[in-house]
Amino acid sequence: MSVYKFIASGIRNKSDGGERISSMSTRIGLVSVAVSIFVIIVALCVVRGFRSEIRFKTSGYMGDLALVAPGQSPLNDQYPFKDSISILDGMLSKAYVKNIQRVAYASGLVREGDELLGSYFKGVDSLYDFSFFRSCLDAGELPDYSGDRPSSEIMVSRRIADKMGYEVGSTVPAFFIKDKVNFRNFKICGIYDAQLEEIDNAMIVADIRHCQTVNGWEKDEVSAMEVVLDKRANIDLCYSELEEYVFSNLADDDPSVFLLSVKRIFSNLFDWLNLLDYNVVTILILMMAVAGFNMISTLLIILFENISSIGLLKALGMTSASVSRVFRNVALNIVGKGLLWGNIAALAVCLLQKWLHIVKLDPVSYFVSYVPIEIDIWLILLIDAISVAVIMLILKLTSTFIAKVDPAKTLRME
Repeated sequence: MSVYKFIASGIRNKSDGGERISSMSTRIGLVSVAVSIFVIIVALCVVRGFRSEIRFKTSGYMGDLALVAPGQSPLNDQYPFKDSISILDGMLSKAYVKNIQRVAYASGLVREGDELLGSYFKGVDSLYDFSFFRSCLDAGELPDYSGDRPSSEIMVSRRIADKMGYEVGSTVPAFFIKDKVNFRNFKICGIYDAQLEEIDNAMIVADIRHCQTVNGWEKDEVSAMEVVLDKRANIDLCYSELEEYVFSNLADDDPSVFLLSVKRIFSNLFDWLNLLDYNVVTILILMMAVAGFNMISTLLIILFENISSIGLLKALGMTSASVSRVFRNVALNIVGKGLLWGNIAALAVCLLQKWLHIVKLDPVSYFVSYVPIEIDIWLILLIDAISVAVIMLILKLTSTFIAKVDPAKTLRME
C-alpha cells in the first residue's frame, strides 16, 4: 500500500465516525454519485431501447434503405422500374447487406358492410423475409406466396382489423381505382400488431402479383427494392457508401434509380429520437455537475475537519500536491462506492423493466406499449470512466484550499 492510500485510509476511518459532520457529508456525497449514475445509466438504456425498437419497426416495414424511382417514395404505385439492375450483386457482396427484396405497392379501398377504408397494399413475393412480421404476429399465420398462381391471402394490422371488424379467415373485398376499377376478394390469414400507427392504420401485406396486375405492370416491375442491413450496421455510414456505389456503378441500360434511407422516409420518428438524445446529453451534464459539486462540498468538510492533519503533513515535508493526492484518494473511495451502488441499482431496474415490462406506455404516442430497454455493458463502463474522470477533475479545485493551509498556524491552533 502506498503512503498516500495509507494516510487516506486513516482519514476515511475518522470521517466514517458517526459523530463527525464529515460522516453525514460522506454519505450525502456517496448517495449523490449513486443517484447521478443511476439516472444517467437508466436514461441511456431507455433512449437506446427506443432507438433500437424504432429502427427495428421502420426497417421491418420498408427496409433500412430502398432503391426507388427518381422523385418517388417506396409507396409509389405510378412509376415502376424493372428489377433487373446490374448493381444488385455488387450491393449484396457488401458484408453489411443481408438482403435486397422486391416490393410493389398498390393503393386501394377495403370494405366491410358500408364501411370503406383507404389502404396501401404492399406486394411481396415468396423470397421476402417475413421475420419482422413473424415477431409481431398477433393472430393467425404468415401468408404463403410460393404458389404458381397469385395467392388471395393477406395480412392486416390489428388497427385495421379492429376498425373494420375483421378476424382471421374474414373475406375482404378490395377495390383498386386505376384507369378502370379492379375488384379482388382477399382472405385474411394473419393479423400483425407492430404499433407504428402511421403505417398500421393503412398497410396490408399481399401477393406482389396482385399489386402488379392492378397497377398494369409487368412481372419484373416494382415500386422499390428494399435493402436490409445487418442490425449492428450504422444506417448513415452504409447509406453514404452505397449511395456512392449506386451513383458510380449504374450501367447505361439500368433503370434510373436512387437510394433512399429509412431515416428520410420516417424523418419525424428519427427527429423525435434525436430530441431524446439531446435530453440525455443534458441529463448527463447536469447529473455529473450535481455529483461533482456535491463531492466538492463533501471533500471540503473533510478538509476542514482534518486541517490540523494537513498542517502536520506539510510540516513533515509533504507538498501541497502530495497532500491533495491523499484527499483525492479519499474522494475516489467515495466516488467508487457511489458508482458501484448506482450501477447495481440501475442494472437491476433496467433488467426488471426489460424482462417484466413494468412501465407501460401508450403505443399511439410512443410507438411501443412499454418502456424499451437496451443494455450495453461497454457503454456503461465508458460512462463510469467518464464520470470518475469528470468528478475527479472538478475535485482538483480543492487543491487551492490545501495550498493555502499554513502549517505554522494550524499546528499552533492545535
